[in-house]
Amino acid sequence: MKLDSSNSPIYLPEPSQESVLRLGFENCSSDSWIYAANDLSLFNRHKSELGHTATATCYAEIAGSENTQAEFHDFLLQHLLQNPDLGYRREGSKLIQQQEDLVWNIGEKKLWPASVWVAEDICLLEPRGDDFIMTAASVCSPSNWLLEDKIGQTVDFIHAPVPGYEEVLSRRVNRFLQGLPSGKVMLRYNWSIQRGNELCWRGEGLSATTPIDPSDGDLFWRVERQTFIRLPQSGAIVFGIRIFLHSFDSLRHREGFTESMERLLSQLPEAEKRYKDLA
Repeated sequence: MKLDSSNSPIYLPEPSQESVLRLGFENCSSDSWIYAANDLSLFNRHKSELGHTATATCYAEIAGSENTQAEFHDFLLQHLLQNPDLGYRREGSKLIQQQEDLVWNIGEKKLWPASVWVAEDICLLEPRGDDFIMTAASVCSPSNWLLEDKIGQTVDFIHAPVPGYEEVLSRRVNRFLQGLPSGKVMLRYNWSIQRGNELCWRGEGLSATTPIDPSDGDLFWRVERQTFIRLPQSGAIVFGIRIFLHSFDSLRHREGFTESMERLLSQLPEAEKRYKDLA
């Protein structure tokens, strides 16, 4: 499924950024945990199609995660119904999104059926001693990673491919996850550049395009809106990932975009460029 986000970019290049090794957390109101937008039906079709044809690549769980999945199901349902701006209502055993006329059965209390109610991909990170383990995940729009490589693994293992993660970020990330209060929402953004606008992006590199040309209409600025919230009973962290895709063709007319992009790419270390498939 392809996406070309029509709304204004939620996040643009920061020309001062010299490394991907930063957290950049922001406070987020609880009402804004789930992003309200007008393209939910596209994400719903995307998830439904993958759920029928490629379930093993977009959904995974490990034994023992059933109670946390059920807690997330009820937590998300309550949030959607308590925030009228999101446009959901319940009629008996059905959940309805009114603006886009979407209807789901509220059935089994599992992560997968609950995850199709929203555009976000959802990963459940459960505490295990001093670590957090990805115990269940619904990921239909990965940004150059494979769910089968990450399920059942610690946060440190999941981020091992990030150059310098262990030395620079590991302790800070684990301290953040351990200290996040229940119900508080934190937000950060991650970015990539990809060729084409497929939501499910498994890493077709850009090394053939050197240097990256901001006037190349086939290139897209990919943004992940990442959210973090702790479930009150299990203490699990709900990691949400909402994707936006904007064509360079639409962005290069914005004042300063071309200059910011060129400066950003010139400042990133080579190891980080390779990690993001930019070199």
